[in-house]
Amino acid sequence: MRILIPDLSSPMLIAAIFVASLSSCATDQPDVSGQRVILSQPFEIVQTNSLPSMISWKLESLSEIDPDNPIVSDGDTQTLSLFGREDLIAASSDDYKPTNCSPSALATAAVDEVVRRAGRTSIVIINESHERSRHRWFTAEVARRLRPLGYDTLGLETLSNPPATVPQRYLPSLLGHPDLPYLSDDDGHYSSEAGYGRLGRQAKAIGYRLLPYEDNTHNEPSKGVSQSEQIALREEAQANTLAAFLKSHPAAKLLIHVGYSHATEVPRADGQKWMAARLKEKTGIDPLTISQTTCRGGSETMRLATLPSDQPAGTFDLIIDHPTERFTRGRPDWRKVAGDRIITIPRKLRPAKGWRVIEARPLGEPDTSVPIDRVAIRPGEDIGLLLPPGRYHVRAIDVVYSAPK
Repeated sequence: MRILIPDLSSPMLIAAIFVASLSSCATDQPDVSGQRVILSQPFEIVQTNSLPSMISWKLESLSEIDPDNPIVSDGDTQTLSLFGREDLIAASSDDYKPTNCSPSALATAAVDEVVRRAGRTSIVIINESHERSRHRWFTAEVARRLRPLGYDTLGLETLSNPPATVPQRYLPSLLGHPDLPYLSDDDGHYSSEAGYGRLGRQAKAIGYRLLPYEDNTHNEPSKGVSQSEQIALREEAQANTLAAFLKSHPAAKLLIHVGYSHATEVPRADGQKWMAARLKEKTGIDPLTISQTTCRGGSETMRLATLPSDQPAGTFDLIIDHPTERFTRGRPDWRKVAGDRIITIPRKLRPAKGWRVIEARPLGEPDTSVPIDRVAIRPGEDIGLLLPPGRYHVRAIDVVYSAPK
């Protein structure tokens, strides 16, 4: 069911209300160019059962988290992050807890050092925590800086990679309609998070080819196969896909964004070889490997850190140490530093009970696109949208709590 909250009928009254309410539908002050963030009416409220399966099953994961007590398991922390609520998991998740890494002796800034070393190779592999949107912003900045060096292909672990036998009409938008300027919710799992969606938008805008390479065959537990064997099968398949791409595109320069250990360049202490190590063997190319998950919270600003002594030498080439996350009105402060405005969600869109997901898309985009911002809110919360200047269509999705069985 869809509910449109219409504008009032009097044009003069509409104009008066619009001017008076710019503080809630736009930034309090325009920037130097006079641009504002404007949430255009009518607003829309929909129910999850009216949505395509590509987003409804992700919303189903949110529906199983008690909005009154969102203390969750490891898998659910990723769901809360996907729907913009890193603030609810930061205090309990290991991915946010500060470490005690020593600073690097290198004097160059982190991104500058990445660019310098990327010039020596044609493969850069950078990892992320699936809970921290900041990591996707950093990869977006790396992608921008590497483009003038000839890097032209962005491999994203999250992207759907169906078998070649899947009919054209069932392909995700990324493959069926590659010229779209945005990612769609059917393109992958983590890519439905707004920051990941923005990474995809920017990469497309500056000319990157997006490359799915995940091995969906071994991405789920298999009966009779140990966890170690399953990891090996998945890593081998990922490396084979990427190596085959490079063989057929010998001039390509490849930036690969992965989760956690996939960027490990040398065998682990237990002998396990992850994707980066296998790709290095198969291609003979020594990749630049970068970890954003090894160290955190060592400084008030992003810095390079030293690989901890309990990690095998050469595990990663560079360690990025991001600051401890801080939040304003439930949203990470770094996004304001990166240029977003924090925008008040109109009262008429706030929920009376349960979860409600608020989405903001540029005017004219379909509801299947990954929005510029997507955040889950609860009754009584003063949670802001985070948006760059522009005009946006806003949609609210009611998510009814359903205790997991």
